[in-house]
Amino acid sequence: MQKRLLTLAATGTFALLASAQLNMNANLTPGQLVQDVLAGQGVQIFNVTYNGIPDPNTPQEGSGSFNAGATNLGIQQGIFLGSGFATSAAGPESNFMSDNMVNSGSDPDLVLLSGGVINDASVLEFDFIPIGDSIKFQYVFGSEEYPEWVCSFNDVFGFFLSGPGISGGQGYQNDAINIALVPNSGEYVGVNTINNGDNDDPNNPNCPAVNPNLYVNNDGGTTVVFDGFTVVLTAKAAVTCGELHHIKLAIGDALDNAFDSGVFIEGGSFSSPPFVPDLQPGPGIIGQDTILESCFDVAFLFRRLGDSTLAATINIEVGGTATPGVDYVPAFPSSITFDPFQSELPFAMNVPIDADGPETLEITIISDSPCTADSLAITFEFIIVEPDPLIAIGEAFLIDCGESVQLTPTVTGGYGAYTYQWTTGESDTSILYTPTEVQDVTVLITDTCGATSTGFFAVELSPPPPLEATLTGPDPLIEGCNDAVLEVTRPAGTSGDLLLTLGHIGGATSNEDYDLGASLVLSGGQATDSWTVTPQDDNVEEEGEWMTVTVNYANACQQVVSDTVTALIVDAPAIGLETETLLILPCGEDSVELTALASGGVGALSIAWSNGYTGSSSWASNAEDGLYTVTVTDDCGQSVSQEITVDPQCAIVVPNVFSPNGDGQNDVFFIEGILASKSTVRIFNRWGQVVYESSNYRNNWNGGDLPDGTYFYEVKADRDPKPYTGTVTILSNGRRP
Repeated sequence: MQKRLLTLAATGTFALLASAQLNMNANLTPGQLVQDVLAGQGVQIFNVTYNGIPDPNTPQEGSGSFNAGATNLGIQQGIFLGSGFATSAAGPESNFMSDNMVNSGSDPDLVLLSGGVINDASVLEFDFIPIGDSIKFQYVFGSEEYPEWVCSFNDVFGFFLSGPGISGGQGYQNDAINIALVPNSGEYVGVNTINNGDNDDPNNPNCPAVNPNLYVNNDGGTTVVFDGFTVVLTAKAAVTCGELHHIKLAIGDALDNAFDSGVFIEGGSFSSPPFVPDLQPGPGIIGQDTILESCFDVAFLFRRLGDSTLAATINIEVGGTATPGVDYVPAFPSSITFDPFQSELPFAMNVPIDADGPETLEITIISDSPCTADSLAITFEFIIVEPDPLIAIGEAFLIDCGESVQLTPTVTGGYGAYTYQWTTGESDTSILYTPTEVQDVTVLITDTCGATSTGFFAVELSPPPPLEATLTGPDPLIEGCNDAVLEVTRPAGTSGDLLLTLGHIGGATSNEDYDLGASLVLSGGQATDSWTVTPQDDNVEEEGEWMTVTVNYANACQQVVSDTVTALIVDAPAIGLETETLLILPCGEDSVELTALASGGVGALSIAWSNGYTGSSSWASNAEDGLYTVTVTDDCGQSVSQEITVDPQCAIVVPNVFSPNGDGQNDVFFIEGILASKSTVRIFNRWGQVVYESSNYRNNWNGGDLPDGTYFYEVKADRDPKPYTGTVTILSNGRRP
């Protein structure tokens, strides 16, 4: 920001307050706003009016003073004029400024400027006498019409200057000229002349941005209510020093009362120095006060406005932290002289990149006033900073195999023209890229000063249509017994023969435990195809092996789609067969039932008896005693057999001696007839202690570890209520098996 130090006393003061919020004060009268806040060096103010009311004694709702604090407004303090209440201008942006002011109407100059109806006009006017040959001040225009109503509603404002030697010829009152103009243009400043466009509005499908470099997008801002506003602009014009002039500062709503606009005018900036130097936009300069270290020359252009018929000399004093001849070359001269009829003097310097951090440059211009004998001094402050880094940003794209995409990097910072070098070998600013595989594309951006940045484009391919594989068959698969069917459905959009590669993992091995190779071919014209999978019997007993087969297909972009099928391959489970191997046909019974409990195997089990019976049971009669065979067979052809002896017995005969010596004769305590019924057998020693007991004795006791000797027995049979008792002697001669 430029600061002006004038040897003449200013007409008022303004206290700057530090704040993070825009602070609005609506308690000052229009006279106080102009005399105490707006007026700066070299001007005398007279006849202040607001909306045609001379010297009002009360504040007006559409005007006020402000302190910008730490906002993004660009102006620290000053006065505000709005088409709505001044107090509504404070943020955040999510608030809404759409006021209908009571004591306001239209203005003919605003109507002429906008070309339509004006409402809620806020008009501040005053007379002034300048001591210099020019007038200037700084301002920011903001509006709630941004961005939705760009190209539809054109809220406008104007600074209408009139006085000696001024002939606008545009129809404004007092033959005034509008000095609120777009820089380097004759266009007025308004919603439709500085904006970022509005291509999202269906009512304005073709609303391009206009002077977007002068626009500040305040969407989501927390300090200022307007959705958008301009950068800091300067209003300036030539005047006749010592003569009375008039200026009207006016703003209003176009067409309706809604969506208000406002203009912030910098306090103390309404001034009239005798010379107005200017910085022409060019390489190395940003805005009005920032000089960038670069490989370019920085251009200053000293200008004088007004009468240039005589020669004029101004003295130059340079200060700040920047070192002349080091941080900038060459140093400024101590004075410059304008020849008669010369209004511009250029000065150029080079500011090398030195990585020293920010430095300040203060240029003070001292000259004589054409209206007074006093010397005038104007100080401009600049900051010298390193250049913004060169940044190239790519994008991420998701496309289908075979499609193309336009790659255009977003490049900011740096200096001069950019050159482009793509990893594809191209050098255009934008390329059409058709990937054949998944890969990133980069572009190296180089500016005129040799700074580089790389933009990365992640070009990803959309997932291809899926491949579907299914395995149909028994679960689990039995070695050497049953088959499964592998069915594959081709991906959508494919045609011709498809080579399907197979991946095999798991315990089961291809072509050993099952019969699938390394690849299959899905023939063209077939949506699906199928192959038989046979588990092979390896004659090795094992708990089971998993067969996991992944079917893969790669398209032209080397994208692989796959599907996996799994199955457990197990040995055929053994058939279990439970039956009694000896059945006693009880006395008095004509027949006895033979039963078999079968389990395991594969599928359904069939049971066949040697006597012609089928099913889980058979019958043996007294006339059919002897040996019987039962055979169980499963669906895989496995079979197991068991022999059953049927022995008809009646009388129970208990032996009095047995010899468990392992000679195969009389080795167990064998009770005749005992197997014909359930029986309990207990053996006692001579002290009456039980040394052996069985609740269902099956003629299988060999004396155990008992020593040879005589023992007492008790035998109880279900079919005989009377127990059998007596003694039995164990004779083994010490030779127990």
